[in-house]
Formats: sequence, C-alpha cells, structure tokens
Amino acid sequence: ETEEQRSLYFTVDSFANGISFGQHCLESGQDERDFYGLRMHDEGSVVRLSSRYALHKENPLHGLEANLMRLSRQGVLRSSVVYFGVSMDPFLPFDGKFEASMKFLSLFERYTPGMLIVQTRSPLVVIAMPVFKKLGPNVAVTIAVETPLEEVVQRYTPGLPRVAERLKVATALRRFGVRVNLQVSPVLPYGDWRADAGAFAAQLCEHADSLHVMPLTDGTEKTERRLRATSLVKKLSADRKFHWLRPDSANPLITAIEKIAPEKLRLIHKTQLADRQVKMFAA
Repeated sequence: ETEEQRSLYFTVDSFANGISFGQHCLESGQDERDFYGLRMHDEGSVVRLSSRYALHKENPLHGLEANLMRLSRQGVLRSSVVYFGVSMDPFLPFDGKFEASMKFLSLFERYTPGMLIVQTRSPLVVIAMPVFKKLGPNVAVTIAVETPLEEVVQRYTPGLPRVAERLKVATALRRFGVRVNLQVSPVLPYGDWRADAGAFAAQLCEHADSLHVMPLTDGTEKTERRLRATSLVKKLSADRKFHWLRPDSANPLITAIEKIAPEKLRLIHKTQLADRQVKMFAA
C-alpha cells in the first residue's frame, strides 16, 4: 500500500442539534474496525472529535457542508472512509440526535465519500434507505449485535433494541442491496462460552456480509481502568460472568465463525476502495 493509496478516515457523531466531525489516519496494517466501532453508551469516547457543527434554522449544517465541499473538490473525500456513529448511536431517538443524523446523511447525496459506514443498533436506520440506494456501493451499514439472547440485552444493555429487531433490519437492508456488517463488540454472554459459540456464529453468518468480533477488553491497564467504572462491567462482575471480562472472551466465537465462513471476518470494503484509488491515480 503506497502513501497515496492509504485511506483517510473521518468519524462523525450526531448530538443534540448538531454534528461532531473528526479526521484521522491509521498506521498501515491496523484494523480500522478496532478503532471506529460503535461504542456502548456509557463506555466513553476513545476517538477524538475535532470539530462541532450546530444545526441552524436558516441553513442547517452549513459549516459542515462547506468542509465536505472543500474535501470533495480536493479529491480527498472520494478516497476516504467516513464512519458515522462511533461514540453515539445516530439512530437511537434520544437527545434530539435523530434529526441531525438525517440532515447529515442527506449531505452525502451531493458529496459522496469513498465509503460511508453507518453504525447503529436501531431499526430506525431503515428510514435512511433512500440515501443508501443513491450511494449504492459507497455505503455499508454496521449493526451492533453483542448477544443473541434477549434476556442478556435486558440485563446488561437495558433500553437498547431487541436482537430480533436488529437482525430483521439486517435482512431487510441486504434484500435491498445494502451491505451489512454485524459488529459483535463487545461479546456479551450468549450461553455456554464454548458449547454455544457455534449456534451464535451460524446466526451471525446468516444475517451479515461481514463480521467483526471483539472482546470487551484487550487486557491493558489503560482499557481496564476506563471500563472499570461502566455499568456493564459492574453488572458482569456482580453476576460472576468472569469469562466475558477476559481478553480472550471472543476466541470461541471467532473460531466458530472461521469454521463456517472465514471470509466474513475480512474487511470487505478495503479491497474495493483500494481498487478505486488505483484507478483514480492511474487516470
């Protein structure tokens, strides 16, 4: 991968009446999904968001549109990856974020990035289908599914949509030609750590074009310190679910996926974006 072909990454989060926009570069070989996956609601942001754009009644997101126009004219946007929904879910209808999310997505009908990755746990993402159809191969949707068990969702991530609803949306999006990634990050209890990994893996493979699985922690002191205060970790500890607090908690599930469909663990859009960049630089 040459310096020219290396992707530039933008991260976007919607907040009450506005949008946060950050620009990033990753080292070659790093998996972008490890950095830009959708966080749990109280996990805290580990991605720096450098600019905020407020919604104005007269001209919503005028500042952000001017920035996107500049990036488009420079040819930067066309070879960039935009992750929408990193620190906050853009489609959970809390705190006035939903309106800002829809206004932001409409901008991409005019300013198309190399790849837009919309990340959510909400079935309301289907409302953006007209934008997705227009963007075609330049868009993918990541839906976070941490467990197949509804009782686990209710216990550890109360208030989030039901697993069945998330998987139904994944099916609907794929039926309309939208690529779907299922993010299992962090892996939460799905039954017996080893014995039930195969069933969960099969369910995930059935509903996704690609998969990304990560444990709750990487075992480093910095991560452990950040997670210790979260309600999720406190509940897992109180329930003595210590398997799920280990850095290797995702291993049985990853192994099970590798037996069924190892290609689904690969980052799909990376090759397509690289091909597009080679054509662009060749021209």
